[in-house]
Formats: sequence, C-alpha cells, structure tokens
Amino acid sequence: MKFPINEIISLLDDRLALNLAESTNKDLILEEIWDESFKQGLKKLKLEYGTSQGDEKLRALVGKKLKVAKEHIVITNGAAFANFLAMLCSCEIGDEVLTVQPNFPPTMDLIEGLGFKRKLLKLSFEEKYQLSEDALFKIISKKTKLILLVTPLNPSGTTLSREKVEKISTRLNKEYPECRLLIDETYREATYGNNKVIPTFAGFKNNIITVSSVSKSHGTPGLRVGWLHSSDDNFIKEVTTVKINTVISNSVLDEYVASQVLKNETKILQIRRIHVAKGLELTKEWVERNGNFINWIEPAAGALCCIKLRETKFSQKEIEEFYALSKQAGIQIANGEWFGETKRFFRLGFGYMKIEKLGTTLEKLTEILKKTAASQPIKLSHNK
Repeated sequence: MKFPINEIISLLDDRLALNLAESTNKDLILEEIWDESFKQGLKKLKLEYGTSQGDEKLRALVGKKLKVAKEHIVITNGAAFANFLAMLCSCEIGDEVLTVQPNFPPTMDLIEGLGFKRKLLKLSFEEKYQLSEDALFKIISKKTKLILLVTPLNPSGTTLSREKVEKISTRLNKEYPECRLLIDETYREATYGNNKVIPTFAGFKNNIITVSSVSKSHGTPGLRVGWLHSSDDNFIKEVTTVKINTVISNSVLDEYVASQVLKNETKILQIRRIHVAKGLELTKEWVERNGNFINWIEPAAGALCCIKLRETKFSQKEIEEFYALSKQAGIQIANGEWFGETKRFFRLGFGYMKIEKLGTTLEKLTEILKKTAASQPIKLSHNK
C-alpha cells in the first residue's frame, strides 16, 4: 500500500458520542453566516469549473488577512492538499522531506507515499515538544529539499517562536539554498478569549511556504478549503499546474461558502475563542485535580492538548485498560500512536463539544483514570 493504515480514520468513520479526540473548534452551521445577500448569491451560483489558482475574491480575502498579495496564494482542498502540492513541487524521487514527530499522521505518511525519503526529528514531551535548531541541522543533508514544521503543533498546541523560525530560514538560505521551509499554520487563529493571534509566517522570508485552512479555527472542516502562500512566482505557477493535473479546481460551492465565512470571521472567531477558552480552563482544572495520574503540556493555541499517563501509575496493562474502558463509556480519545508517540500519550480536544458536555465527559474520564491506575506506585527502572 502507498499509505499505511492509521486508526485516526476512526474520527471520520466511527464517531463516539463523547468526542474528546476532535481537534477543531465547534462546528459552524450555515445559519451563522446566512443573510439575504448570501442567499441570493447562492441561488444564482453557477456550478461550473472553478479557476486553477482559486476564486479571485476568496484569494483576496485570504491575502488581506495575511497581508500578502492574492497573486501569491493558491486555494487548495484543505491544508492537507496544500502540503501535498508543496511536497510534490519541491522534491524529486530520492529527495528528502524532513518533519517533526509527533505530528498529524497524513503529514508524516504523505512523504513516503509520494516516493520521497522521510526524515523525522523526534520531539520530547519532557522538553514541551520544543524544536532544537541544532538537532534539526544535524539531520539535514544536501538531499533535503523541504522541511515541514507545524505551529501550533498537532497534537500539543505548542508553538515555534518567530526568532527560531528566522534563524532556521537564514541558515537554510546560507547552507542549503535549495531547501524550502514549509510552515503549517492550520491552528494559528484558534487562540483563547482575548489572547493575541499568533502572527502568520506568510511573506516572512523568501524561502518560507505557509499553508492553512478554515477547518480548525473557524470550525468548517467539511468545506475542504485551504490555501498555500509563497512569494516565489515560479513556485506558485508550478503548484497551480500540479493542482490542475490532480483535482482541476476547487468546488465553486465550497469557495463561495468559504468567502462568506471569511467575510464574517471576526464574529465567527470571537464566538469560538470564547468557547475554547472556557474549554481550556475546564481542562486545566481537570488536569490539576488528576495530577497524580496525568501530566500535560499547556497549549499556546489550538483546541487541543497532549496528555501523558504517568509511568508511576500506568504500566502497559493499565494503559490498555484505560483505552478499553474509555471506549466502552462512549468516550473517543486520540491515541498517541496515531501521531508517532506511544499509547501513554493521547490528544485531548477541548473546543469541539459544548462546555457542559465537556465537563461531564472529563468527570467520566476521571473515574476511568482512578479505576485503571495501579493501586501501588509502579517501580521504575533506572532508564525511565
């Protein structure tokens, strides 16, 4: 098989009632963006082919929010397809794509699926999944043509500093000028309450490509609308050509709805940022109450965080029982193995469900933690 089977597919096909696995903000419904102008435009919308680079008005809206020219934007079928296009246009067979682990499974699996060599830089929970510039450059070679970084990171919500990205970009230009830096910003706008939105890296440096979408922050993953930005005119032309030869164009219906989403995004994002801030606070209180059983990394953005089952309370047997009882209780959890970690870790989404339902679900999870944790501390070997 070109792509390995990953159980993250269960998030689409086997949805449980109490979903702590989902990483998006709460779903948007059409009623939230419905007005007379939108309705009339929808009635008259021609279901024709879209344009190769994407609807001009939609690109203008994206360009305005990123403060870049619309000519340097390609509308894609979600950020996932933007990553696909960036890899395909940056690499030849035998070239290397370097990314971090843990990471979104399709991002890691796509590399070898396209026939390129995958290099993974393992990040550490104990170091809060922070990227080491020195560690990164130790594994770069002349065959590395693309480095894919994610900020905020899925599954932890941790971020890369602007200073670190600038250093990496500068070193690449000097030492590996043929290598591009791709930054996936899918969760960038999913901030909490009145927290300042993380600035985009679009247009920051000439060797940086950025991708994002309306899926996570806006709560519209079903639209399948994302975008890719590069300041390199030739690269944009190549990406557009590959897009034509794979999917031809985006759905004009999706693009039309996405434009309405972006026109109303101030209100849409405000509602979701207030909601996700409440979810984060509830989750933080839950982690503190269960500190004997779990540890976490508090996220900087995104409706998600990474939880670790403590070694002193959970052997492999207890871990398996924890997942089994969670499933029996109808609680969906994003297994750490999906992202290249072990089952000791899991991604917890706190922005998807209603707050009351989130609270109830977390309390049920507390009961499961207490039931499955070892009654006596587990003795650790010297290498743990």
